Amino acid sequence: MLATIYCICSQPAYSSYESQAVAPPLSFSLFCIQYPEDCQHHDDRRIRDFRSSIQRWRELAQINSTVNFGIAPKNPLASRRDAEWQILPSEGNCGDYAVTKRHLLLRSGWPSSALRLAEVVIRTTGEHHLVLLVREGRAIFVLDNLRPVVTPLADALEGYIVLRAESGTDPELWTREIAAF
Repeated sequence: MLATIYCICSQPAYSSYESQAVAPPLSFSLFCIQYPEDCQHHDDRRIRDFRSSIQRWRELAQINSTVNFGIAPKNPLASRRDAEWQILPSEGNCGDYAVTKRHLLLRSGWPSSALRLAEVVIRTTGEHHLVLLVREGRAIFVLDNLRPVVTPLADALEGYIVLRAESGTDPELWTREIAAF
């Protein structure tokens, strides 16, 4: 009995965090097969000396707006049957919007550790939805095709329940924790 208690109590403090690892959405796994470059780790290639936080904010807002207006929303019934996420489609679902925004930010030099796809549930409808979480400095923002502007995470959480998100250490790992973001 004491041996069992010792084994349980001697586990490192981070073991509960490790148990929060979850499988990524099937659509994400299919996306990584089609777009392997977007599922790899990318270092920060932004030139910080020449780009102010205002310029980075403008870049986030511009990409969010461009993608939101550049992709026509798919018919909701067709969208529910579509498991493939695509970059820059002419019409798409929330997954297409989120991966396109992430792709464009990666191309602009943002590190993959600052860009995390997150599966959420919309509180009012119970619908599953995909958004892009972006860390800029100490703040976390949400880029969402259902919102015309970039939104602070704290404000967005009033309308969402986060189910799982990409890990910051490996873009192909997902977790239930976003606090360590």
